[in-house]
Amino acid sequence: MIDAHQDKKKVVLLIHPMLLSAKEMKLAMTDYLGGEFRYIIPDLSAHGERSEEPYESAKKESERLHTYLLDHGIEELTLAFGASLGGVVLLQLLAYRDIKVHKAVFEGCSVWQHAKALDCIVRTIFIHQHRKAVRNRSLAIRKMARLYGEKGASMAETFIQIDEQSIKNICHDCAFVNLPVLSEEDQKACLFLYGSKEFDLWAAKKVLPKEYPHARMRIWDGYGHCAKMSADSMGYCNMLRNEIANSNS
Repeated sequence: MIDAHQDKKKVVLLIHPMLLSAKEMKLAMTDYLGGEFRYIIPDLSAHGERSEEPYESAKKESERLHTYLLDHGIEELTLAFGASLGGVVLLQLLAYRDIKVHKAVFEGCSVWQHAKALDCIVRTIFIHQHRKAVRNRSLAIRKMARLYGEKGASMAETFIQIDEQSIKNICHDCAFVNLPVLSEEDQKACLFLYGSKEFDLWAAKKVLPKEYPHARMRIWDGYGHCAKMSADSMGYCNMLRNEIANSNS
């Protein structure tokens, strides 16, 4: 767990997507967001400093994070941000009523529910790609670099070292998302972001108006899954700063 600038009162939570880490989130985002915030940036299981710990579920990850926040006297978050798998974990954290989140931003967050067929298909694809990556490390790195630039190499390394049961559990979590019941006020604090080319957008357009009618959704035209935050970190963080400012106002 990275806990930076502990002397600051306003707290920002950043939860990384699959294959990234707390360290990479810090390098990519905190300089652009600014030094006036305290940053809580966890490593999810099977990632970063916790790479040896198998990933079990988003519920367990949120429980660990919730305990950390309360143990350190944090009951309010100026911004809570979760990308992809990190967004699924953040949804579970919102189920707790003793942490006030003033702005919750989700990038490429799955909202699929009870998608058994999707779980089977995605799990099969990921396991197949994982085994290919293990056999040919250099090819995996080149492919990831084409998709995500300089972050691609470290993402490929994480994909190679992650165990297959963790991959299966992550796929399951993203196909069977447990959407917490949120009040109108809490929904208004939520912003869901998706690339126009990503698969999860289809479910978001169907599910979010029904489950969270007061939340906002924005679409990044021409971008794939989590590609906007990788391609333009400065612009992306400026957007997050504007969200914080609008929330404060």
